[in-house]
Amino acid sequence: MEEYHQITLNEYISIKEDIKRRLNHLAESFVAIGYRLKQIRDTEAYRQDGYNTIYEFAEKELGLTKSPTSRFMAINDKYSVGGNSLELREEFIGLGKSRLSEMLTMDPEDYVLITAQTSIKDIREIKRMEKAAGENEVLTKFQEVLRKEYASKDRRKELIEIANAKCIDDLKAAVIPEGYRLMKKGVLVIKFEDEKITVRTMGVSGVQELTWSEILNEYDQAFDLGTADPWKATYGEIEEEVKPEPKKVEKKPESKKLTKAESKPVATSQQEEQIVGQTSIEKDFPECLPEDLKVEIEQTNKVEVPETVMDDRRHKLKLAKMFFNDMQTGRKPFDLQKNDREYQLGDVIEYREMDNGEPTGRVIEKEITYILEGFAGLKEDYCILALADI
Repeated sequence: MEEYHQITLNEYISIKEDIKRRLNHLAESFVAIGYRLKQIRDTEAYRQDGYNTIYEFAEKELGLTKSPTSRFMAINDKYSVGGNSLELREEFIGLGKSRLSEMLTMDPEDYVLITAQTSIKDIREIKRMEKAAGENEVLTKFQEVLRKEYASKDRRKELIEIANAKCIDDLKAAVIPEGYRLMKKGVLVIKFEDEKITVRTMGVSGVQELTWSEILNEYDQAFDLGTADPWKATYGEIEEEVKPEPKKVEKKPESKKLTKAESKPVATSQQEEQIVGQTSIEKDFPECLPEDLKVEIEQTNKVEVPETVMDDRRHKLKLAKMFFNDMQTGRKPFDLQKNDREYQLGDVIEYREMDNGEPTGRVIEKEITYILEGFAGLKEDYCILALADI
């Protein structure tokens, strides 16, 4: 296996010309091209021409985009003699760049099935069959860790990036963008670093070290990296959250103003008890009652009048002193009331503070922004009003 040395300017120019020449020759030259690209990449010789990366160099000098540049180098990693040389391994001679590119994610044991006559379609079918045959097999502990790590839909994009990786550098960029990662499940802990991957099984002596090429194979066994979306192929479709539609409060028709005769309460022995905190006109605002109504109330002594005084869509309510400040500051943005006034959205409520049955003179106004009624736990004919400042 050849080793790199710091190349001179003349050697650098010669290497560039060699790459251009080989691009126009037989397909087997891609191994040598990959080696030359790696040579320039690893020595950072591209900086002599003012480039910052091997990909920038390849695009400007050779007309190669990032994808084929990565594939040239990845194929050299896998198919050259010793994994880092100019020569293609004998068993791969004659297969061509396209076949070897497709074989990058193939089980090495299936290489014996591939010849120069094997079509790309056949190679993909063999990979599919290999994947299908392994679906019923038990995942290794390592693969179980990977499945757990990527189960969240938030990991979907990362898994797609791994499937699209053209070389080891792309794989590292997807898995450890910050240069370090720790995965764990059960008794297995996996530490990912740039140079190596360390696997530790708790309770068992020793550790195992894996290369990134071996990691790529583990990913391919745990997920179908040959698909456009390996996350979807493994975990299925993402179920969209169905948000419940907010309850619509139908706006009730405005109630007509009652005539004096219609507004008279009818005396009965089964009047409802007055709720604590409710406004009672005959007790709190007797001056507002007509004379004939006052007489009738005095005679029955049991009749309860509505808790509100309405002026179109305004309601006047009494509010105990203990609640007034909280209502005023917004800490109590709701009110429980009997809905015998046909409250509507947009109605205004005027709350008058009461202390020991006497008005203090303080008044606040609130607008009804939501009405909750007919809900479990609410007494029939009662509602909860959501209130906002005007």
